[in-house]
This record gives sequence, structure tokens and C-alpha cells, in this order.
Amino acid sequence: MMPRKKRNTIIIIAILIILLLILGAACAYLYITTDMFKSNITLFTKYVGQNVENLETVYRKIEKNEYNDLLEQNKYTTKTNLKINNIENIGTTLENSENSINQLKLEINGQTDKSNQYNYQNIKLLKNDESITEVEYVQNENAYGIRFSDLFRQYLFVDNESLIELLERNGALSDTQDIPDVTNLVQELGNVFKFTEEEKKQLQDRYLNILNKNISNDNFSVEKNKTIQINQKGVNVNAYTLTLTKEQMNNIYIKLLEELKQDEVILNKIDSLQSIFENYQTNVSDSLREDFVEDIEDIIADIEQNNIGKEEAKIIVYENYHKTVRTVIQNPEYEIILDVYSLENENYMQIAYQNKETEEEQLVTYKKQKGEITASYKISKDSIIKEYSLVRNEKVNNNQCIRNVVATYEDNSNRVEATIAQEINIVDNFEEHIEEGDCINLSELEPQQFQSILGQVVQKLTDKVNTLVTSDLNIEDLGKVLTTIIPVQDSQEFEEVGITQTEKSRFNSKFEMLQGEELEGERILTLIEAIEDNFINIEVVSDTEIKLVLDRLNSNQEVIDMMTNFIEENKNKKYNVKAEYDETGLITSMVLTML
Repeated sequence: MMPRKKRNTIIIIAILIILLLILGAACAYLYITTDMFKSNITLFTKYVGQNVENLETVYRKIEKNEYNDLLEQNKYTTKTNLKINNIENIGTTLENSENSINQLKLEINGQTDKSNQYNYQNIKLLKNDESITEVEYVQNENAYGIRFSDLFRQYLFVDNESLIELLERNGALSDTQDIPDVTNLVQELGNVFKFTEEEKKQLQDRYLNILNKNISNDNFSVEKNKTIQINQKGVNVNAYTLTLTKEQMNNIYIKLLEELKQDEVILNKIDSLQSIFENYQTNVSDSLREDFVEDIEDIIADIEQNNIGKEEAKIIVYENYHKTVRTVIQNPEYEIILDVYSLENENYMQIAYQNKETEEEQLVTYKKQKGEITASYKISKDSIIKEYSLVRNEKVNNNQCIRNVVATYEDNSNRVEATIAQEINIVDNFEEHIEEGDCINLSELEPQQFQSILGQVVQKLTDKVNTLVTSDLNIEDLGKVLTTIIPVQDSQEFEEVGITQTEKSRFNSKFEMLQGEELEGERILTLIEAIEDNFINIEVVSDTEIKLVLDRLNSNQEVIDMMTNFIEENKNKKYNVKAEYDETGLITSMVLTML
């Protein structure tokens, strides 16, 4: 686990923004209800306070979708196509798009009637437009069914009320709380951070009091008729600035954090989270309250160790026609810029963070313009740039909506793009897909029958997956895509084996997905191809067990050929495959057990 003092900078950003919004709400309250502030202080506090209202307004406008309201009230059908395209070594002579993932496509056809709790989805996986597997899902009120259409004729059905009883009866659960009610969990989590008017008043008074004691009128200034760039547009603004030395600002920040770590309004919310997670038996810390306080204490300790110097630190708010459009926190070590810009047909939010010492930059953007919604997260560090983005377009025509979504990951050398094309039609009626005789109600089965059917399903699904991996999908290609796009927490400390935690995770993930039971010989040949860049030796453990020894940086073609010939000669056998790790958690071998 990463030492607390090296926690991701996003924790610091989050706490800064939380404090900024709390103070903003308090400033807005005092501006409206009192005449405590005058002159530049008055205007500064007014426009800082507007951030809360502006963020809520922009978020509501971005999320507003009248067509979704129609879908809540009517029956509708959907046709959806999902395609992934992966390109390696972009912009070089080695650029490569020959990835087996690129040949696949998901085709999903659905029928939904939310008012009657009916939802049917037919999901097909295609390779070069030819169906290679099909799954159907259906919800009918409180009953749920699934059918693997190319393997079985009937749906496996269970109703929500008897699910827990079914699992308990068949030994899958020892306690009814092992399965949480996800709907209730989400609702309870949402209710935690709803503040009463009394709680809001306490927060306002508490944090404004700290500012009042530590800031004077001499710390404020104003600059009129400036032009700044927001979303590539010139915006005329007035700027109101609070200027402090680095030491003054950090001292105020420490006082705010000291108050925050003992603020019972906030800590009670943390306790409520603890209770909810414990009630649902989720994997949670023994004390979220203690963790929260320790995180704040770590930040305070970091500030105190570097709180020397008279460099200037500033908070600047920019207003355009009496509306706050930008708030900037400038510190000798970092800068945070919050842009919130709302017009009739354009809504825009962006948070930018720059660490001036490490030159690390993070940028979060969320905007809606002419029916197009864009969300993106970009990070730049040590000349490496990574960006995740999602763009959604909608065109609505009476009872039809055409949606196109493009989700992209891109770094210095790779690009993974998922495109989703969806057509939604509101209809009067559709034919439901469940008929008498099509279902096996698992809730009505005796334990022996349940286990028998479950065993058949697992066996056929295992065989199907093995077939897909062998003939249609290169498992190494899938591993490349997953390890490219899934973010892994970087560790700044090197392990004893000489690699970072990120490198270790990426290395391990390539092999962990190769594990399985009762795998056919063809699948093992595919496994050997997937590990050939790191396969250096064979260790015979017994007559039925073999270790394929791995190395991060080397391979041995003679060993690869030897193992390939062995499996070719024993193709009719089945194998169990599992990974073996060293004491640092790095995979060192794949263990094959011949059945």
C-alpha cells in the first residue's frame, strides 16, 4: 500500500474544492443576509459564493433530457451496436490495428416498458458480422431470466423475493445479508450527504468565522475589464483577488482543515457511511472516521513541513455580467482553475490542476453544446499524456432518438475507441419474448436438480468460452486492451524486483486471465503463444504437473517449441491452469495440471 504521505494529488484537489464550495456557500449566505462585507470584500465573497449555484445550474442543464422523460412513461425499442477499435504505436511506422478485438461487434436489441417493469435484451457477439454467441436477458416485474440462446432452449428464471432463499437452500449463502439490495444501497448513500438547514447554518458560521479572524480589507483588490479565454472564447470579466503570502494562506488552510477534522456535522456523515457499508457487509475500513481524520492530518503535516516563505498566494474570482465564470487558487506549489460557464445553448465546467514543482497537470472537462455532451479527463506527467473522453450526440425526431457515443482512451502510443450507435423508438406495443414452457424456475427446484442444471450450464459455458478464445479471440489482444485502458495507481517507490507497482500489475494481468479449469489442448496452445515473450523454462513437478517458468525480460524459443510439441501430442487431454506468485506478488510461473 502506498504511504499516506504519497497519496494521489486528487485527494488534495478534492478537499480543496470541498472547502471552496463550503466557504462559497457561507459567503453567499452572509452576502444575502447581512451587511458584514463591504467594497471589494463584498464583491469577492459574492462571486466566490456563486460557484455553488453555478455548478448546480450547469449540471442540471447538462443532464436535462426531455426525451428520457418520455422513455419513463412509454414503451420503447432499442437497437444498439458497440464496436471497439484498438491501435498500437500510433503515429509511427509500427502503427498496428490488427487486433482480434477490432473484428468483434456487440449487437443489442431491446424492448422496455418501465411502467410495467418489463425489460428484454438480446445480445449478440459478432465477428466480421457473423454471430458467434448470443445471450438473452428478460425482466418481468420481480422475476429475472437469462438464456444462452446458442446453447439452451429455455430461460433460467428466478424471482427477486426467492433469490436469497434459493441460494441459502443450495449452500451458496450462509447469511441473507451476503447479497445487498443495490437499489436501497444507492438510495441510502445518496441520502447521507443531504444537509438540513440547521447543518448548513452550522457549516456557514463555523468556516466564515475562521476567514473573518484571518483576513483584512487590505488583502483584497479588483481589476476591471479583463479578457480571459474560456472554452476557446474570449470573455470580458472583472477580477476580484484575495492576496496572501504562502504562509498566511497555508495557515488559514490548516485552520480550516483542523476544523474539518473535528466537524461533527461532516464526521457524522462519515459515520453514516460506515453504518451503511457495514449493514451491507461490504469490504470497508474498520473506521472511515479515523481514516478521514488521518488523511487530513497527513495533508496538514505536509503543509507544515513546507510552510516557509513570503511568496504570494491568491484566490481570484472572475465575473461576467454579475455571474462568476472562473475561480483560481494560486499557490507557489500548485494552481487550480475552476471554470463554470452557462449560456442558453452552451454549458461548460472545467477543473484544471497544475503542480508547478513536478509539472504534473490534470484536466477534467464536462460540457454540453447543441445536443452534444462531452466529458474528459486528461493527465500529463513526465512527458506521458493520458486522456479518457466520452462524446454523446443525440438527435430527436418525434418518437425517435438517434444516439451516438464515442468513448476513447489515448496515450502517447495507443488509442482504444469504443463507438456505440443506438436507435430508440417509442412504440404502442411489442411482442413479449417469454412463452409458457420457455422457462425453468430455479426457485422451484430441489437442491439436487438445481446443482445438476447449474453444473450443465457451467460446463457448456466453459466449453463455449474456450472455443471463442481458441478460434475467435486472441487472449493476448484482450490483455493488451485491458492493461492499456485500466488505470493503475502509480507507485513512486521501486519494489525489490526493480519494477514499479504499475509495471507489476500490467505484467500480472496478462497472465491472470489465462487461468482456468478443464481447458482443452487447443486453449493451452493459445496460452503458450500468449506467454512466449516471457517463457524461459519448464519445471516438471510430477507426472501430471508442469511449471511454465516466466521472466519479465527474456524468453527461450527452444523451451517454447518443446512445450508446443508436448501439447500437440497430448491434445486430447484437459488441463487446469493457475498462476504462481513470488513473495512480492509478481507472477513467476503458470502451473499446468493434466487431468
